Amino acid sequence: MWQQDESGRVHTPFEPIVLAATLLLIPVLLLESDAEGGWLTFAYAMNWVIWGVFLVELVAILYVAPRKRAALRAHWLDVAIVVLTVPIVSSALGWGRLARFIRLMRFGTIIGRALQAEKRITSGDALRFAAILTLGLVVIAGAAQWVVNDEVKTLWDGVWWAIVTATTVGYGDVPVTTAEGRIVGILVMAIGIVFVALLTAAIAARFVRTDEAGTHELHQAIARIESDLAEIKARLALDKTNG
Repeated sequence: MWQQDESGRVHTPFEPIVLAATLLLIPVLLLESDAEGGWLTFAYAMNWVIWGVFLVELVAILYVAPRKRAALRAHWLDVAIVVLTVPIVSSALGWGRLARFIRLMRFGTIIGRALQAEKRITSGDALRFAAILTLGLVVIAGAAQWVVNDEVKTLWDGVWWAIVTATTVGYGDVPVTTAEGRIVGILVMAIGIVFVALLTAAIAARFVRTDEAGTHELHQAIARIESDLAEIKARLALDKTNG
């Protein structure tokens, strides 16, 4: 269903594929940052494959869109993904503070694209959207800690710190001494608490919906039985009258 709406956005059937590729890109980038040997080669190859998915989708969008400029404006995040996640950029970047900041921007763009895809294909499941949002924010927070905290030596160390902080496990193996790092830590703890609250509420809501559905079916069954009994009584009364 290729269709361009008034905002310039082109609706494509590729959203589930793009969502899967976007989520897969997160561990690939983490692996590419810290892995060595065969794993590094695998991550680099997967990075090119996933980037190719983004590129093909963007080219297809621009090809079918009657209004090209409007499509570019509406799909600016897709353009940013293609530009910022070029695999050769990863190998060209060093390990300085600027390179870390650029990687942080890349993660932010990737998470934004994942949320965008999920929003378009979601069936109204707020829990799934919240899970992707939480995952994205945790990864971004880990990358941010890697940027502002010199004690965090690798990107994976930053993400590990964000996960144990969000889950309130708090191993304490990554010291956070800077004001910026502590601000990020506070945000991550808040994210973890909010997600647990959303998870609890979503589970409770599903149980309530299940109970309501069961109660509705029971009422329908009782109504059918009452109708059948009324019909039987009417027939018996008619037979008694005729007899």
